[in-house]
Amino acid sequence: MSPMTLINRILLAALGMFSAVDMAAAAETRVAYRLSAGDTVEIGIASIPERTQRATVQMDGTIALPEVGMVSVGGLTPAELQTRMETILPTKIFHQRLPDGREQMIVIKPSDVTAVIADYRPIYVTGDVLTPGQQAYRPLMTVRQAIAVSGGFSLLRSRANQVGPDPVDLRRDYESLWGEYTRDHFHSARLRAELQNEAKFDMQAPKGSPLSTAFVSAIAQAEAEGLKLSLDNFQQEQNYLEKSAKDAAAQIEVLLKREQAEVEAVKADEDDLARVTKAHKAGNLTNDRLADVRRGVLLSSSRALETSVELMTTRRQQDDFARQHERNNNLRRIGLLTELKDTNVRLADTTARLRAASQKLQPTGASAQPLPVAGESIQAQITIIRKVGEEWRKQSAGEDTEVAPGDTIEVRFSSALESAAVQ
Repeated sequence: MSPMTLINRILLAALGMFSAVDMAAAAETRVAYRLSAGDTVEIGIASIPERTQRATVQMDGTIALPEVGMVSVGGLTPAELQTRMETILPTKIFHQRLPDGREQMIVIKPSDVTAVIADYRPIYVTGDVLTPGQQAYRPLMTVRQAIAVSGGFSLLRSRANQVGPDPVDLRRDYESLWGEYTRDHFHSARLRAELQNEAKFDMQAPKGSPLSTAFVSAIAQAEAEGLKLSLDNFQQEQNYLEKSAKDAAAQIEVLLKREQAEVEAVKADEDDLARVTKAHKAGNLTNDRLADVRRGVLLSSSRALETSVELMTTRRQQDDFARQHERNNNLRRIGLLTELKDTNVRLADTTARLRAASQKLQPTGASAQPLPVAGESIQAQITIIRKVGEEWRKQSAGEDTEVAPGDTIEVRFSSALESAAVQ
């Protein structure tokens, strides 16, 4: 045999051994259940079929067997229970009455003894199920099966015997409320986008919506077009104001240059007037020349004054354009925030009415989850309360989680929206 072949055989043997260990461990885990108070065991003797007995494990972990007495079985696995009965019963003396009236002593062999768990401790289901309370446990039972034998999920168990409205009317009201919710949902998204000066918003239908895709898409598209028009109109108005402010700034620059030139012209005319006046007093100029110079000074002063007035008016217009630009933005934001607040109030009101309609439509004892509310699917939160040692522990579970004897299963419906409201 080659070394490689020998190594392969050793590896295969090791893998087989590990697989056997794993299978043994899995089997041990599967039968690791231990007897506790409330379990019922059945003890049988093959040679005396009429002596088959059932006994319930008491609070102290014992069972009472005629002709045997009190036997401690609490904490034993089924295999250990079988071993203990095989050890105890063969040491006892049993008598069997024959058809002719005589009694015969029976010798019990360990192989004649059978000991099994006949009934496990019950489980308890509480919360949003049709018939909460105690239920019989069956091996390998799951949460789904426990809820099924409890009547299934139900938010209306207290209304089981009440005559309600026509389900068709309830369904109509439910879908009508979904229409209102969808409209305000997209309007709120559009307002938030407009506040951020964004041209797009999430156009996906609210989660759990029963409305048709075409209907939801039409509402979203209408809001998208409204957003585009609103942004375009606002931007055009703001652009006009910005352009007007820039034009005013350019005009101011021109007027400032003109003002400077006219100030210099007035100064030159005043200097010329002073010189002409001095010459006139000396008798070197006529009165007509002096009058012409004075008219020139008056004319240049008037032009300078007109330029100053025009400059002041243009600056005021520039300030008005800037204030109007800012005022438009502030008024728009105030209007959008007010409209968003009103829309959110309507959403909250519609959510409350939608929740009520959903609960009215929830079939009594239905196994399915409740209808979605306000864009969020209501989920069943399942908690198993189990005694581990001397301590009770809570653990989250799914519908396919296996339950154990004595477990308490709590079922509660909740949503993220409801959790936020509770907080």
